[in-house]
Amino acid sequence: MNSLSKQSVGCQCVINSIDLPYSKKIRLLGLGVNNGSKVSVLRNRGGDMVLAMGNARVSVGRTIAEFVEVNLL
Repeated sequence: MNSLSKQSVGCQCVINSIDLPYSKKIRLLGLGVNNGSKVSVLRNRGGDMVLAMGNARVSVGRTIAEFVEVNLL
C-alpha cells in the first residue's frame, strides 16, 4: 500500500484506509473522503494536496495525507 502524500499529479487511486484520530477522520468523512472513495491527485505541493472526487475538489494537508493509505488504479 502507498501513502496518499507520495502520489504524483494525475494519479488515480482508491482510498484503502485512514489511520487518523477520530476527530480528524470525521473531518475527512465530512468532505466525502472515505474508504473506497476514488480520488485523482490534481496538485501535490510541499504543504497541501488537491484531490478530485467526481466534480468535487478537496484540499488535504500533507500531514493528514501521510496517514491515508491508497491503492493505485
